[in-house]
Amino acid sequence: MFKYDIHEHAYLKLLDLSDVEELFALTERTRETLREWLLFVDDVKTVKDTERFVKNAMQQYADNNGLQAGIYYEGKLAGVIGYHQINWQHKWTSIGYWLGNEFVGKGLVTNSMKALMEYAFSYLKLNRIEVRVAVGNIRSRTIPKVLGFYEEGRVRDAEWLHDHYVDQVVYGLTAADWRKIKATNEDTVIL
Repeated sequence: MFKYDIHEHAYLKLLDLSDVEELFALTERTRETLREWLLFVDDVKTVKDTERFVKNAMQQYADNNGLQAGIYYEGKLAGVIGYHQINWQHKWTSIGYWLGNEFVGKGLVTNSMKALMEYAFSYLKLNRIEVRVAVGNIRSRTIPKVLGFYEEGRVRDAEWLHDHYVDQVVYGLTAADWRKIKATNEDTVIL
């Protein structure tokens, strides 16, 4: 089972069926905030919808096509982060993430991203990670910038969001970039 400590109060764990109730409750508490930028919340109406998501995430991991991990803070499920899928032919993936309102500002996504970056480059031997974020989602756009991703461009009308299209900013990081970042920040811990 995938479990990774991100600091003394937080860790990542693969989502499994034991997480369904808590994940649904977190989604419910954060629904309005999430809905501003994430379309999936409109499809999560019942615990069964969350169970279906978790089962799909478990199958995704079993198929070696990515992972979805719960971000845990002080023993509570705080959010989700994961690889959307893995393109093994070209050795790249993309990462998505979200947090419950009460967990924002604790460095959880930044540290979770660092863990998934390390896992992707060192263990999975991928060459590239991408993050795509709606242009107006300033808080989420800050994460890849802080971690050294390059802003590679803007994709017009890239995502349907409820009743309109939004442009996305594409951020990219290569394995070579990651090695340089690690070499220059060997003793730095981002919290």
